Amino acid sequence: MKIIEAGNILAAFSDASDGDLSLYTMADEKAASVWKELPVVGRYALSLPVYANQVHRNDVLQVKKNSSEFCAGEADGLITDCFNRPIGVFSADCLPLLIFNDQACAAIHAGWRSTHLNIAQKAVEAFSSNYKIEAAGLKALIGPCINQCCLEMGDEVYDEFVAADPDYRQFFVKKNKWHLDLRALNRFQLVKAGLKNDNIADVNLCTFCNQDEFFSFRRQKKRNGSMFSFVVRRS
Repeated sequence: MKIIEAGNILAAFSDASDGDLSLYTMADEKAASVWKELPVVGRYALSLPVYANQVHRNDVLQVKKNSSEFCAGEADGLITDCFNRPIGVFSADCLPLLIFNDQACAAIHAGWRSTHLNIAQKAVEAFSSNYKIEAAGLKALIGPCINQCCLEMGDEVYDEFVAADPDYRQFFVKKNKWHLDLRALNRFQLVKAGLKNDNIADVNLCTFCNQDEFFSFRRQKKRNGSMFSFVVRRS
């Protein structure tokens, strides 16, 4: 697990060595047990996490103090200003995106469908609408995902992206099929939404290529495990 500390923010990206963290498929008791066994949880005395039922859209839910301990609802992003409430997203090729400042934090599941719908911008807007936080003061971490080398797309997907924004052409290259640079496009969307490029860090590892390190839906050709990326605002 890659752990990043930034002031009162703790962020983490799991990998295959942490085991299958598909908590959303487990009964609450089992999910709690798996979570509590993670070394990072004991080290930082973390409470139970909150996550969403991910549906490959661009909804960002606000997590409040009275939210349930686990699933907050149907969405691909969570945002909170609560202290000591880890929020996270699952991935096995899609891009996990963690956005924060010292006042609030967000966890975003940016697969290609959600990226097409510009979930990064929706998340940045949620900081403003919920907490009056300006984009220029935010930081972001781009986690491991399937890189352009391995993310093949059909002509219809390329056409959808270009119809949404002609600038998206620059994030595709044509080989036998179109290949999308998911991490570069999300960085572009974040900067366009107002983040400073220098405030965006990238854990540039390909989940498809690094088969000993990450689960990969496309490589395994089925869901055979998930990583969990989370962020928490500590008191």
